Amino acid sequence: MRIAVLACLFFTTWGVAHAQPSQSDRDAFRAIYEELVEIDSSEATGSCTRAATAMATRLYDAGFSRDDVRVIIPDGRPDDGNLVAVLRGSSRQRAILLLAHIDVVNANPADWERDPFTLIEENGFFYARGAADDKAMAAVFVDLMIRMRTNGARPRRTIRMALTCGEETSNRVNGVEFLLSNHREWIQAEFAINEGAGGILSPSGAPVALNVQAGEKVHQVISLTVTNPGGHSSRPVPENAIYRLSRGLDRLSRHQFPVELTPVTRAFFERMAPIIGGDMGAAMAALARNQDDAAAQQVVASDPNFNAMMRTTCVATQVDAGHATNALPQRATAMLSCRVLQGHAAEEIQAELQRALDDPMIQVDIVRRREGSNAPQLTRNIMGPVERAAARLWPDTPIVPTMTPGATDGRFLNAAGIPTYGMSGMFSVPGENNAHGLNEKIRVRSLYEGREFLNAIVRDYSG
Repeated sequence: MRIAVLACLFFTTWGVAHAQPSQSDRDAFRAIYEELVEIDSSEATGSCTRAATAMATRLYDAGFSRDDVRVIIPDGRPDDGNLVAVLRGSSRQRAILLLAHIDVVNANPADWERDPFTLIEENGFFYARGAADDKAMAAVFVDLMIRMRTNGARPRRTIRMALTCGEETSNRVNGVEFLLSNHREWIQAEFAINEGAGGILSPSGAPVALNVQAGEKVHQVISLTVTNPGGHSSRPVPENAIYRLSRGLDRLSRHQFPVELTPVTRAFFERMAPIIGGDMGAAMAALARNQDDAAAQQVVASDPNFNAMMRTTCVATQVDAGHATNALPQRATAMLSCRVLQGHAAEEIQAELQRALDDPMIQVDIVRRREGSNAPQLTRNIMGPVERAAARLWPDTPIVPTMTPGATDGRFLNAAGIPTYGMSGMFSVPGENNAHGLNEKIRVRSLYEGREFLNAIVRDYSG
């Protein structure tokens, strides 16, 4: 989102017409959040198992039985533990899954202005590693499960919760993938609520749009390889593996995959157009009306995020060539990171790349494959609770569906047949949270209102 464009918008004061929670209620939630954030769960210096165990203890203290709460640790990976819990419903309706990851990106305290593993409230923000990504949602879900249990709530629909490890790095066992393969009964659900979308604020702090994420791209890794006999560098020949690969990469740099709007991305461009305004807004509206509008495509594609939402992308991220400084290269390889729109197999992208490279001497191989899935549908059953909660919390704020060009753990659930939606209700000015970066933060008000939003929709979904 272009902050400069949003800065030109004028909004009224951010008003929320609803009863505020009691201070003791808010303090109880803050204690859960603080404890979770202050447990280092990074891959380099921390432990997800410690965080999972601490939250399990809180659930036990609230009255959950040992049969309904469990810390599940993959064999041989003592720090990669996951917490699963269930609040059993009164009907046979399929369950809801509340999903959040409790691992965080590494943080070097010497680089931060504040200790990254001490929760600090300052100038209207909470600062800490994981304050936003994703311990905010994890703490909300733990708090919600505790409140429903201690209040004697008996939802019609069973509520499952999974706080998982391994989302932030491939060096860990991914908790969702592990649970699907080994303990699926703990996370089986009709649909899941996950990270992936919050809300957009103007620079003045007024709500611009509440986002609901439905669908995300599938990450496929593809290699391009050229091989030849090589030889002594004192006797150059026209056929050089590095030169041939370079020419292919140059052709690839000018290749664009076709624009393909899904119902979600079409709605995103349509609803964001009047908010953004100007030439970009006009182009987004035109694209939503006709995805083949070449002029609109060109304008919208000038924004890297919008471009990534409307088409598959493949970009070179690594190159390796040659074996000695005094020898002609026998091999040259480039690695491509391909973010593929849902509904397309890796083989389709492989074939498209071969056509774009236009050189049979460049071998195209699928190195790492992720199974694809279809984007979850934004049905009335999904959107109704969101609309009701939003109308109470942020009146007149538009709800804008979105698709993330990146990836969350929802990619595993969607592929396993569990539709997964990103919705937190936690608003921010685009880029201000600095998740994964230094001095990660979240607005205090945004966290507490996100808590109210998630509490409202989960209770609505569960009946």
